[in-house]
Amino acid sequence: MRILEILSGPSYDSVIAYKDAGMLLYELNKSFNYTANYCGCNNSEYEAEWNPQFLKSVCVTKISESLEFKQQVLDIKKYIKDHIISYDAVIFFNYGNTTYKLANLCKQINPKIVVYVKLDMGKGGYEHFAPNRDFFFWRSRFEAFKSRWIDFFTVETKEYYNTLKDTSMFKGRLHYLPNGVSTLGIDDATVNIEQKENIVITVGRLGIYEKNTELLLDSILEIPDNLRSQWKFYFVGPQTTEFSQYIAKFLEDNPMLAPNIVQLGNITDRNELSNLLKKSKIICMPSRTESTCIATLEGMYFGCIPIISRYSAFVRDTTNNETIGKVVDDYTSSGFAKAMVEYMKDEAHLKSEVEKAISYARDTFDYKSIGAELNRLLMLYKKD
Repeated sequence: MRILEILSGPSYDSVIAYKDAGMLLYELNKSFNYTANYCGCNNSEYEAEWNPQFLKSVCVTKISESLEFKQQVLDIKKYIKDHIISYDAVIFFNYGNTTYKLANLCKQINPKIVVYVKLDMGKGGYEHFAPNRDFFFWRSRFEAFKSRWIDFFTVETKEYYNTLKDTSMFKGRLHYLPNGVSTLGIDDATVNIEQKENIVITVGRLGIYEKNTELLLDSILEIPDNLRSQWKFYFVGPQTTEFSQYIAKFLEDNPMLAPNIVQLGNITDRNELSNLLKKSKIICMPSRTESTCIATLEGMYFGCIPIISRYSAFVRDTTNNETIGKVVDDYTSSGFAKAMVEYMKDEAHLKSEVEKAISYARDTFDYKSIGAELNRLLMLYKKD
């Protein structure tokens, strides 16, 4: 099978490619011998650096130098016209008229090609298709008509899949395929539970509205002194200017916390980040909103218990229907502090939960199993 993936936006980027976008292709090549091509558009922030191991399995192509979406679409159309005849399958991301028109163009030139759309669906996308919308029946039928050139879709959240799979838009075309955890570029993915330290870690762009990092700081204040003094709290990721000012003021007002709060900045080295996760016992993500939140999955993969807000419907998938870690519904510092304390004061329970987190994450979110399911779907829709 020859497969092409096309992404608009600032997608000629190894950071994006080493998540679901590129890892699906990587796994299809490694396990099923696909010829895979990752096609992205210009990233204005920096020049992408590519892992040699990834490049052995996936061809990487920049198909647009433009930062403007309209020009990117024109460049994508030209690339499709020039190259789509050489492929058996093509992957697009997200829904909408642009995706539907590109799918149509692919089918016009290469009628046998399998067109697959990974919905990458968050709350907004779900609400767009949800059955409780006004005029749902006609909206769904109309969108099904517009998207008729797409062979199948996948969605990353079980709740969304169960609700949408029998609607007019998706009936017979929707499948469940979660995002996963990539170990590309990580030298050793094993975890020694006995070497873990008393560390709570949070990972992301600290200070943006979605991450709600300030709530974690406030929660630390509410942990009893005798427990808090035994733990470190790692903040990993780039910081907004506002958050840098916030945490500086927080530490000025609470100088007794300075030895416990560790600001590590942005970490791009995957081995360095995985080693931090291997050392940590808890990953705390008090986000207001997320889709999958790969950071939580990566934390669990390396043995961190998730203490998270109900930031999306994927939270139930993340926690195996809330049997692993804690989901804090009330968005209060006392709620997060209480959840952390429960594990901090009970080492035996904590160790048991760490083992559960590792087992579940590696069984459910490993790209070998995810790639195998995608291969099955591509073969199902392939035209002889």
